[in-house]
Amino acid sequence: MLIIRNARLLGPLTEGYDGQSADIWIENGRISEIRPEGWTPACSGTGTENGCCIPEGAQIIDAAHHTVMPGLIDMHAHVYLKSLDFAKIRDLGPADSVLNAYIYAREYLKAGYTTVRDCGCMYNVTVAINDAAKRGELDAPRLISCGQILTPTETGNDTFGELYIEADGPDQVRAAARKQFKLKNDFVKYMVTGAFLNEKGSPGMTIATLDELKAAVEIAEMKESYVCGHAHGTAGIKRAIEAGIRTIEHGVFIDDECIDLLQKKADRCFLIPTGAITLACAGDTENMSANMQEKAEQYFEEERNHINHAYEAGLKLGFGSDLDMENFVANPGYEFTARTDYYHFRPMDILLQATKNSAEILKIDDETGTVKTGKCADLIITGGNPDEDIRVMNRPLLHVIRGGKIIY
Repeated sequence: MLIIRNARLLGPLTEGYDGQSADIWIENGRISEIRPEGWTPACSGTGTENGCCIPEGAQIIDAAHHTVMPGLIDMHAHVYLKSLDFAKIRDLGPADSVLNAYIYAREYLKAGYTTVRDCGCMYNVTVAINDAAKRGELDAPRLISCGQILTPTETGNDTFGELYIEADGPDQVRAAARKQFKLKNDFVKYMVTGAFLNEKGSPGMTIATLDELKAAVEIAEMKESYVCGHAHGTAGIKRAIEAGIRTIEHGVFIDDECIDLLQKKADRCFLIPTGAITLACAGDTENMSANMQEKAEQYFEEERNHINHAYEAGLKLGFGSDLDMENFVANPGYEFTARTDYYHFRPMDILLQATKNSAEILKIDDETGTVKTGKCADLIITGGNPDEDIRVMNRPLLHVIRGGKIIY
């Protein structure tokens, strides 16, 4: 048993309990009770602390009225990606790739991310890490993976080597999607438009047909899953929504018509902005080619304006970063910074995006996303009040708890 004493709770991130502070009792990896501070239960334990009967052998964390939150969720990660030196990453073999992915997964866990949706990797490394974690052989976040990214034959695909699997036409798309599910992946990712980081690729250009997208959605739905779509340009975003894709990744050029379509499908399709990667690329003269830098600089302000507009329109947004490990480690809380200083989101909304919203979009809100009795004990303890000062999330956490186990 683990007991977190004197926890400060945030109302929007807590369910079934109205108090602002509490003791959180955890058993068998789940939150068993949320009790008011100082409440003295009848119990058979022999230990006592501050007048409250504590079961013998229980671990105690005194949160000292620091904020306890659900574990964070990154909906757009690439845990195999050690750096933005794509040529070096592209040439790595399976052994180095899985090692890099595990190291990055541990960095995510240290930063409080207890759930990470990996949006593309080589050699199926995320499944290997997940399987080992389920066997109890290592500690890692809950990894939700797509395996290789499906893409039409297109300019710039060779930039990332084995990250992509090319599929042209509905039949090839169905076969490629089935392959990813066969390899025990959880969802399908499809390149709907070009990309900033694909050498010579055009981010606003639609590269997938409606029939191809619908074929991917068809297979995913048969597996009780979904498709996430990389989409920058407005035509591509609209096509993705029409095809039934569940998450729109990046959405850099989103316009009023796209926003209106998303509002009409508010429970079925969601925008996942990724501000941190834009900040990381903007000043990277070492790893970014001239073509990549030109695209990043050209659309910097445009992305800010479009994403802020989507936010102010009231869209339910998920939390994604798209970062490599070097930038993730060098800039703690980078996506929180991006959503504050690059986009102009409010602190509590950012916290909701990084927890409750993302859990609901991923359909895992029965397990995580809020502090609630019965949910998995994926929790973090911050060193301040992030709802008042979001920069708290740029500092080391006091504790990270994954499935009731104290990780840090």
